[in-house]
Amino acid sequence: MLVAINKKEEMIMSQHATKRETYYCPCCHGEVILKKGEIKYPHFAHKKTTVCQTATENESFEHVAGKLLIAKNCEIFGSEYQLEAYLPGINQRADVLIDKTLAIEFQCSSLSIERLKERTTHYKQNGYQVFWILGQKLGQLTSLTELKKHFIYFDNDRGYVDFCLLIDKEMLVMTHYLAHNGKDMIVRRKSYSLQDYSLKELLLKQCVIASYSVLSPLKEVSRRKDRLSRRLLQSDKSLRVLQEYLYQQSYHLLYLPEVVYLPSLYHPFFKETELVVRLIIFNELKYQKKRSYVELKERIISEIPDEMLDDYANLEKYQVIDYCLSLYLHFLKELTVIEEISQNVFHFKEEEVLNNAQWKKFLKKRSERLTLPLKYDMIIK
Repeated sequence: MLVAINKKEEMIMSQHATKRETYYCPCCHGEVILKKGEIKYPHFAHKKTTVCQTATENESFEHVAGKLLIAKNCEIFGSEYQLEAYLPGINQRADVLIDKTLAIEFQCSSLSIERLKERTTHYKQNGYQVFWILGQKLGQLTSLTELKKHFIYFDNDRGYVDFCLLIDKEMLVMTHYLAHNGKDMIVRRKSYSLQDYSLKELLLKQCVIASYSVLSPLKEVSRRKDRLSRRLLQSDKSLRVLQEYLYQQSYHLLYLPEVVYLPSLYHPFFKETELVVRLIIFNELKYQKKRSYVELKERIISEIPDEMLDDYANLEKYQVIDYCLSLYLHFLKELTVIEEISQNVFHFKEEEVLNNAQWKKFLKKRSERLTLPLKYDMIIK
């Protein structure tokens, strides 16, 4: 703990404290001891007889150094901040509170998804905007684990992004998850020196220009289906729920309508599960002829199995569905399979779908491109 209060109710940083004074925890008001040695950074610790629900004892060096680095950045760029800010309304302590409403959590170790959701919900319900910044071990994991998905944020300028603090280099790393190509995650990373950039501005506003292209979408789909075939033969458990759902709908993963396999880019979270979302959209348009965006979204939510959905801590509810729906509708419009007859109302053009040769010829002349700020388009070669 880096902050305590004295008998005058003044907030005192551990580095400025002396052992002659008595200090108390800002949360439970129990007495704390100043520990000031030659090895560890000066800090306060509760007496053993004290029980405090928000105490942060035995912090790692990385965690302490990260909080101090954030505080230093706030001082450089003139942001009001409070270290280890106790928020009595939610009985939580933010690692750093910037401008009274921006809560920063510097997460250096693993925690349960339930706890992450709980803390995030408490912040949001009480008017705080929260950003979880990952430590080096969590932030630089090469795989996108279920836990790591819950640290990801989304906006149209940056797409899906998370944040990692490298204390030794005094840098913030932003990782942008563009798409999954059926084999690998497509990411773009950019690092920012906290000597040159305001952390607050990076978290709230910093945009990036990036792109990923697929030169031959039809060839990519063919390779994708080959990989799916091998995984089915190997009884890949990650495809079980997907294949069971399709079987109940009288479909097979390898024999869906061709237009469902495109775009060739999958959602970074959903991966192959996005095929189910597209199939629902395609069939709803095909059989109903005319559908609004809202009707299509409601249909997806009602039909897709619960196992394929999740409520991510730092994304709006059904944000992943919105992303997949918007992208697929945009693609179908480019392919002239549908037309937007009024705002967010779409009409299915059956004759265009039946003419497979026509739209395949259309695709052979085009490549796909996904860019940040977020945009999907097809480019004539």
